[in-house]
Amino acid sequence: MADNPTIAEIKSAEIQAANAVQKAKEDAAKKLNRASTDAENSLKEARQSAARQFRDKIRRAEEAAETKAKAVLSKRESEAKAFYENHKGKIPAAASFITEEVMKRYGSSQA
Repeated sequence: MADNPTIAEIKSAEIQAANAVQKAKEDAAKKLNRASTDAENSLKEARQSAARQFRDKIRRAEEAAETKAKAVLSKRESEAKAFYENHKGKIPAAASFITEEVMKRYGSSQA
């Protein structure tokens, strides 16, 4: 029984090794879970960021389109006003001409 202390030491070392292996497995599982959670969070943040960037780009495009539309509308309005100003003096002459032609062709309704 002189070997009993040696056997006891070996068994103690085996128990410590088994405990160390179990603790290492637990630590590895915790690290794996943490890494998985971090990866999911990173993916979620990336998706949210992409969605925010998409919404911002759409908003900027809409603003640019609105600005351009206002500029085009303003230009067309001023062109229409200029056209009207250039031609408004011709309206009485055209109306008179049309009236005279109708009168010549169909006569006066007073007759």
